[in-house]
Amino acid sequence: MLMHRVRAAVMIAVATATLGLAACGDSGDTTADSSSTAAAPNPSGAATSGSDASGAAVDPDAPTTTDPSAAAVPGPRLPAATSVPPSKAAPSISGTRCDTANGPEGALRVVIFPGGSVDCATVMPVARAYGPTISTGRNRTVDGWSCGPSQTTGVLARCTRGESSFGFIPQ
Repeated sequence: MLMHRVRAAVMIAVATATLGLAACGDSGDTTADSSSTAAAPNPSGAATSGSDASGAAVDPDAPTTTDPSAAAVPGPRLPAATSVPPSKAAPSISGTRCDTANGPEGALRVVIFPGGSVDCATVMPVARAYGPTISTGRNRTVDGWSCGPSQTTGVLARCTRGESSFGFIPQ
Protein backbone atom coordinates (compact mmCIF):
# COMPACT_ATOMS: atom_id res chain seq x y z
CA MET A 1 0.00 0.00 0.00
CA LEU A 2 2.84 2.38 0.83
CA MET A 3 4.36 1.64 -2.55
CA HIS A 4 1.16 2.76 -4.32
CA ARG A 5 1.16 6.09 -2.43
CA VAL A 6 4.81 6.78 -3.27
CA ARG A 7 4.19 5.93 -6.94
CA ALA A 8 1.13 8.25 -7.02
CA ALA A 9 3.11 11.09 -5.45
CA VAL A 10 5.93 10.65 -7.97
CA MET A 11 3.47 10.60 -10.89
CA ILE A 12 1.80 13.80 -9.65
CA ALA A 13 5.19 15.53 -9.30
CA VAL A 14 6.23 14.46 -12.84
CA ALA A 15 2.90 15.62 -14.30
CA THR A 16 3.16 19.00 -12.54
CA ALA A 17 6.72 19.52 -13.77
CA THR A 18 5.75 18.52 -17.32
CA LEU A 19 2.83 20.95 -17.36
CA GLY A 20 5.01 23.72 -15.92
CA LEU A 21 7.61 23.26 -18.66
CA ALA A 22 4.94 23.10 -21.36
CA ALA A 23 3.47 26.38 -20.14
CA CYS A 24 6.85 28.12 -20.38
CA GLY A 25 7.20 27.42 -24.09
CA ASP A 26 10.39 27.01 -26.02
CA SER A 27 13.21 29.56 -26.29
CA GLY A 28 11.89 30.84 -29.63
CA ASP A 29 8.52 31.88 -28.16
CA THR A 30 8.13 35.71 -28.14
CA THR A 31 4.83 36.02 -26.29
CA ALA A 32 4.62 37.07 -22.64
CA ASP A 33 2.59 35.32 -20.00
CA SER A 34 -0.21 37.58 -18.72
CA SER A 35 1.16 37.33 -15.17
CA SER A 36 4.63 38.40 -16.27
CA THR A 37 5.77 41.94 -15.62
CA ALA A 38 8.68 41.79 -18.03
CA ALA A 39 8.25 43.29 -21.46
CA ALA A 40 8.29 40.94 -24.40
CA PRO A 41 8.25 42.25 -27.95
CA ASN A 42 5.30 41.36 -30.12
CA PRO A 43 5.61 40.84 -33.87
CA SER A 44 5.21 44.60 -34.49
CA GLY A 45 8.25 45.30 -32.28
CA ALA A 46 6.31 47.13 -29.54
CA ALA A 47 6.54 46.06 -25.93
CA THR A 48 3.52 44.26 -24.54
CA SER A 49 3.69 45.06 -20.81
CA GLY A 50 5.92 46.41 -18.05
CA SER A 51 7.99 48.77 -20.20
CA ASP A 52 8.17 50.08 -23.72
CA ALA A 53 10.94 49.42 -26.25
CA SER A 54 13.13 52.09 -24.59
CA GLY A 55 12.72 50.49 -21.15
CA ALA A 56 10.39 53.22 -19.80
CA ALA A 57 7.52 52.11 -17.57
CA VAL A 58 4.18 51.56 -19.27
CA ASP A 59 0.72 51.65 -17.71
CA PRO A 60 -0.32 48.00 -17.19
CA ASP A 61 -3.94 48.94 -18.01
CA ALA A 62 -2.98 50.48 -21.36
CA PRO A 63 -3.92 48.58 -24.52
CA THR A 64 -1.26 46.11 -25.62
CA THR A 65 -1.75 46.66 -29.32
CA THR A 66 -1.68 49.76 -31.47
CA ASP A 67 -4.38 50.41 -34.04
CA PRO A 68 -2.83 52.43 -36.89
CA SER A 69 -6.28 53.43 -38.15
CA ALA A 70 -7.35 54.95 -34.79
CA ALA A 71 -7.99 58.69 -34.90
CA ALA A 72 -5.82 60.93 -32.73
CA VAL A 73 -7.74 63.02 -30.22
CA PRO A 74 -6.27 66.49 -29.61
CA GLY A 75 -5.61 67.58 -26.06
CA PRO A 76 -6.88 70.75 -24.43
CA ARG A 77 -5.66 74.13 -25.63
CA LEU A 78 -3.74 75.70 -22.76
CA PRO A 79 -2.29 79.21 -22.52
CA ALA A 80 1.41 79.66 -23.08
CA ALA A 81 3.53 78.47 -20.16
CA THR A 82 4.78 82.01 -19.56
CA SER A 83 1.33 83.38 -18.72
CA VAL A 84 0.14 83.53 -15.12
CA PRO A 85 -3.53 84.12 -14.31
CA PRO A 86 -4.09 87.43 -12.49
CA SER A 87 -5.52 85.59 -9.48
CA LYS A 88 -2.25 83.64 -9.11
CA ALA A 89 0.20 86.48 -9.86
CA ALA A 90 2.31 87.81 -7.01
CA PRO A 91 1.39 91.35 -6.02
CA SER A 92 3.70 94.10 -7.18
CA ILE A 93 5.23 95.65 -4.08
CA SER A 94 7.30 98.75 -4.64
CA GLY A 95 10.22 99.67 -2.45
CA THR A 96 13.87 98.99 -1.81
CA ARG A 97 14.68 95.29 -1.53
CA CYS A 98 17.01 94.49 1.34
CA ASP A 99 18.44 91.20 2.56
CA THR A 100 16.37 88.36 4.02
CA ALA A 101 15.37 87.74 7.62
CA ASN A 102 14.28 84.49 9.20
CA GLY A 103 10.54 84.15 9.40
CA PRO A 104 8.49 81.51 11.20
CA GLU A 105 8.67 79.16 8.19
CA GLY A 106 11.83 80.25 6.39
CA ALA A 107 13.48 83.31 4.94
CA LEU A 108 11.44 86.42 4.15
CA ARG A 109 12.54 89.33 1.95
CA VAL A 110 12.68 92.69 3.74
CA VAL A 111 11.38 95.67 1.70
CA ILE A 112 11.62 99.34 2.68
CA PHE A 113 8.48 101.11 1.48
CA PRO A 114 8.71 104.49 -0.30
CA GLY A 115 8.18 107.66 1.73
CA GLY A 116 10.74 107.21 4.47
CA SER A 117 14.37 108.05 4.97
CA VAL A 118 15.92 104.80 6.25
CA ASP A 119 18.26 102.35 4.60
CA CYS A 120 18.74 98.58 4.73
CA ALA A 121 21.50 98.83 7.36
CA THR A 122 19.03 100.54 9.71
CA VAL A 123 16.06 98.16 9.27
CA MET A 124 17.80 94.77 9.05
CA PRO A 125 18.62 94.45 12.79
CA VAL A 126 14.94 95.15 13.58
CA ALA A 127 13.81 92.72 10.86
CA ARG A 128 16.05 89.97 12.22
CA ALA A 129 14.69 90.49 15.73
CA TYR A 130 10.99 90.64 14.74
CA GLY A 131 10.91 88.17 11.79
CA PRO A 132 10.80 84.91 13.78
CA THR A 133 7.88 86.25 15.91
CA ILE A 134 5.60 87.16 12.98
CA SER A 135 3.50 84.02 13.48
CA THR A 136 2.31 85.24 16.90
CA GLY A 137 0.19 87.85 15.12
CA ARG A 138 0.82 90.33 17.93
CA ASN A 139 2.05 93.89 17.76
CA ARG A 140 5.51 94.36 19.20
CA THR A 141 7.90 97.28 19.62
CA VAL A 142 11.50 96.57 18.56
CA ASP A 143 14.11 99.36 18.97
CA GLY A 144 11.46 102.07 18.58
CA TRP A 145 9.75 100.42 15.58
CA SER A 146 6.10 99.36 15.92
CA CYS A 147 5.77 95.96 14.20
CA GLY A 148 2.73 93.82 13.59
CA PRO A 149 0.58 92.04 10.98
CA SER A 150 0.12 93.88 7.69
CA GLN A 151 -3.14 94.69 5.91
CA THR A 152 -1.34 95.01 2.54
CA THR A 153 -1.81 92.05 0.18
CA GLY A 154 1.45 90.14 -0.19
CA VAL A 155 3.08 91.72 2.88
CA LEU A 156 3.09 89.42 5.91
CA ALA A 157 4.12 92.00 8.52
CA ARG A 158 4.98 95.69 8.64
CA CYS A 159 7.15 97.80 10.94
CA THR A 160 6.77 101.58 11.12
CA ARG A 161 8.58 104.45 12.85
CA GLY A 162 7.48 107.96 11.97
CA GLU A 163 7.26 108.30 8.18
CA SER A 164 9.44 105.24 7.54
CA SER A 165 8.18 101.69 7.18
CA PHE A 166 9.36 98.33 5.97
CA GLY A 167 7.71 94.95 5.51
CA PHE A 168 8.30 91.23 5.14
CA ILE A 169 7.35 89.46 1.93
CA PRO A 170 7.74 85.84 0.83
CA GLN A 171 10.66 85.29 -1.51
